[in-house]
Amino acid sequence: LQQAFSDNAGLQCGYCTPGMLMTAKEYLDANPDGGTDDQIREAISGVICRCTGYQQIVESIRAAASAGKGA
Repeated sequence: LQQAFSDNAGLQCGYCTPGMLMTAKEYLDANPDGGTDDQIREAISGVICRCTGYQQIVESIRAAASAGKGA
């Protein structure tokens, strides 16, 4: 999961990163196939990011799901 965030520019300033990673881990544990972008956005909606506009974070979570790195 951390590598997927790094590879897909899901890490910016680092302020939200711990919360995003923990939230993404919980989401992927429950949805190993990744679900839809809207479902991912809903899952991470409680963590505020001011840098990325969330698109890179959604792509990072999707990449982690595709690679089976959520676990």
